[in-house]
Amino acid sequence: MELEFGLYAPGDEEQILTLFHQNFPKIPRQKADWQWEYEHNPFGAPIIALAKEGPKVVAQEAFYCVPMKAGEQRVAGAQSIDTMTDAAYRGQGIFKRLALMTLEIGKERQLSLFYGFPNKNSYNGYVNRFGWTDVGRIPRWVKVLDLSSALQARWKSPLLCRLLGTLALPILRLTFRGSQQRDANFHLERVIRFGEETDALWQGLRSRFAFAVERSSQYLNWRYIDHPSAGYQGFFLKQEQRICGFAVVRLAELDYRLGSIGELLVEQWDPKKASILLRLLLDQLRAQKAAIVATWTLPHSPLISALRNNGFRLRSTHQPLIAISPDRSIPRERLARLNDWYITSGDYDMY
Repeated sequence: MELEFGLYAPGDEEQILTLFHQNFPKIPRQKADWQWEYEHNPFGAPIIALAKEGPKVVAQEAFYCVPMKAGEQRVAGAQSIDTMTDAAYRGQGIFKRLALMTLEIGKERQLSLFYGFPNKNSYNGYVNRFGWTDVGRIPRWVKVLDLSSALQARWKSPLLCRLLGTLALPILRLTFRGSQQRDANFHLERVIRFGEETDALWQGLRSRFAFAVERSSQYLNWRYIDHPSAGYQGFFLKQEQRICGFAVVRLAELDYRLGSIGELLVEQWDPKKASILLRLLLDQLRAQKAAIVATWTLPHSPLISALRNNGFRLRSTHQPLIAISPDRSIPRERLARLNDWYITSGDYDMY
């Protein structure tokens, strides 16, 4: 049977989810997650290009829309997500056809900016064949909170892991230099909904970078608070009763408990307030038995000093960030400047 190429139609989501679970068996995506990501997104209709054999979806190239800034302008943007092809249909040029189709649709809809985080299988196609720009690599920063639990993910001897964890504890305490950043005037408060205070906070920060997803309260509420299953925890940093920062974290159960920081913003990019917020977050994650805490932070981020002062170490720099302007309103050379971007773990749809 010949393949049919076209856009998503209502009812295709069941086949899309079947293909997703075949390609990403460790990610428990349910229909409610799919509906949140694609149908309930307040920033525009998604772009979902499909290859089908009869009713069966055999490949997909998809984007969900996000509000973005380019320079000082607010523009319509989208993230490339859920690129996947049934193993039996790979090597037939399907990915290329779908990728070019979505670029053309982005141009027709006057979308100014696409960005994504490709894996090694799709990177070459995007960058070397379809005209995407390799912006750079994203560093991953890590801090160990419970060495015994972290070691047990690699070694299956609980006694040995506990012994090594106990012996290493004084060293970990010596390398942690964040305790002096505590201040009795600051505390955390759980976020119920983001609102005007965070809008004002973001407005005071957004001019620092040329390219970023707009952290409006509307975006933050959709991305984190309204997610049906991820279990994000939002926290305001308050100085007495005034909001001066916020953060979003998530706990994941791997072979150990991983605490991941998706957002961390403080007014004026103040490194002292960032360090206080980070310290309070670490207290929260430690109380929830996180063994390791991780986050993405670009090398030029004003938060780097806060991470280092709180015992984080650079773990890897392998994840590529790529971008393209479908309507060609943003020159390629501008997109290529990594220092112009603001990217966090929360920008990645798999977070």
